[in-house]
Amino acid sequence: MSEYLHVEKPFLDQLKGLGWKVLDQGHAFIPSNPASSLRNTFREWILPDVFRDSIRALNLTADGKPWLTDHQLDDLRDQILRQPNLSLLEANEAAHALFLKAQVDHNEVTGESDPVVQLIDFAHPERNTFHAINQFRVNTPGCVKECIIPDIVLFVNGIPLVIVEAKVGDANTANPMHAAYEQLLRYRNGRSETLAAGLREGEAKLFHTNLLLIRTCGEKAEFG
Repeated sequence: MSEYLHVEKPFLDQLKGLGWKVLDQGHAFIPSNPASSLRNTFREWILPDVFRDSIRALNLTADGKPWLTDHQLDDLRDQILRQPNLSLLEANEAAHALFLKAQVDHNEVTGESDPVVQLIDFAHPERNTFHAINQFRVNTPGCVKECIIPDIVLFVNGIPLVIVEAKVGDANTANPMHAAYEQLLRYRNGRSETLAAGLREGEAKLFHTNLLLIRTCGEKAEFG
């Protein structure tokens, strides 16, 4: 039974019904064009143009004018991406702190120093931008495989917040939920046997901003 038809596509269809913008890349190939997933390269995991446009639109002056400069938007993106020498848990906590209070140097329109910037509007969810992209390829140079391809990644304002792994039971997969769990571990480079061998097999940075992990086999889903 097709994992895409039985699990992945119904998940995407439900998201579409809830108002998410769904980019369905199918399941028959390894993505070769990053533009189809709103990126410039497969080494990006934040959607650059979506992030810029969404954050600019969220942060307005009292009379409704955007005030963030291109340089400030780049700095905000870099604040999320730059988590040097931190464990995955520490980087995740640092990213979540930015969702509650990110700042830039000053507001060039009003003159305010160190203004707080909204990365996500929690009070008015409809003001955010929601994307669901399946077969989200992220290249992993120096790893066991050249890339990871999570089944579905959910983005709010271009920031990856949810990663979904879909599996289906077949002759080779007796326990699809456990197989999905193992796949999520691999994607974040978290399998102990791989680390013990001195190897890398995932991209933990994709998980720095993660809020939810979901594993599903069509009949049920679990999150954590």
